[in-house]
Amino acid sequence: MRKKGEMAGESMYKVIVADDEPFMLEGWRTMIDWQGCGYELCGTATDGEEALELIGTVNPDLVVTDIQMPVLDGLGLIRTMREELRYDSQIVIVTGYSEFGYAQQAIRYRVNEYVLKPLVPEEIHELLRSMIVPLDLQRQEMEQLYAGEQFAAAELLDTPAEVNGTLEETDLEKMTSHAKQMLSFMEAGDVKGITHAIDEMLEEMQTLRSGLSLAQSIVLYIHGELLRKYRVLGEDSMLLQEQAWHQTERWITGDLKELFVRITETFASAGQGDPGSGGLVTEAVQYLKQHYRSKIKLQQLANHIHVNAAYLGQQFKREMGVSFSEYVHRLRIEEARRLLRRTNMKISDIAFELGYHDAEYFTEKFKALTGELPSLYKNNSQG
Repeated sequence: MRKKGEMAGESMYKVIVADDEPFMLEGWRTMIDWQGCGYELCGTATDGEEALELIGTVNPDLVVTDIQMPVLDGLGLIRTMREELRYDSQIVIVTGYSEFGYAQQAIRYRVNEYVLKPLVPEEIHELLRSMIVPLDLQRQEMEQLYAGEQFAAAELLDTPAEVNGTLEETDLEKMTSHAKQMLSFMEAGDVKGITHAIDEMLEEMQTLRSGLSLAQSIVLYIHGELLRKYRVLGEDSMLLQEQAWHQTERWITGDLKELFVRITETFASAGQGDPGSGGLVTEAVQYLKQHYRSKIKLQQLANHIHVNAAYLGQQFKREMGVSFSEYVHRLRIEEARRLLRRTNMKISDIAFELGYHDAEYFTEKFKALTGELPSLYKNNSQG
């Protein structure tokens, strides 16, 4: 939250945002209801060095930073905060899917959450509200330490074994090993294995000095990997948005264990099928093949299969080799060729039938994809 030993007396939590994209910064300023979620946006920065100056002035409880920035990038900013300045502020990383592997390097510096581009206000608001509990606990710890009640504070938040503000190398290796093992149990659909693993982790969390920090890092790693590889799991599209990922105080009650078992069962029921992005694209293609005649937008399709539109567009192009809109045009033009070969429909009627309200635009797309005008194709195909 703040430098160790400093007490935070304000009711609102102070936030700064670092991002080199003006459009993103404007989004953080205008799209997010900071006050309604219990925060005060105290400033923005366009690179890591500017953010460090702002941190020294504002002394924030929460730092939101993009990964890719000039002068000093997000990871460098976080490293400096933890190792040199010894700030305990909560940290949220803003990242795209292509940067996720790089972003995970920040785990050892105790990053609390990831925000995936583009910004979705409802998701940001939910995340900010979910962070109030750990912020409250951390504030209580700081106030108790300030009053000399260190033992009471330790009951709330265990202090991890640290070297210059980071997890020790042995703890980091243990975290990575546990996380990968648990992730493999989940992806293999091994309910017995994941149940045993989560029990062991929760036991360590309560008995080891660095148990809580290790457990949080393990859960963050697994959550990040699942988001990177799958985004949506099976029919329950909200599994990766569950509050149990963030609310550490509910893990002991079994919420985290229940969540991990549900995810493992989802993989088990999927068998050899891929419930991840490949499954999303397959579902998208099936939907398009049934609805390409109507006016359909990417956002409409994304809403239908419960996934972020920008992410669906990225995955669709990566796996299909063409954009969503281009694929729709190809489906329509292929059907147009069939109608031109087998019917006597007018070209304008075919265009309207296939969702084009402008015959000239239809003609342009037809020629672009087939190399000839629809009238010439009709004459040639019908002899």
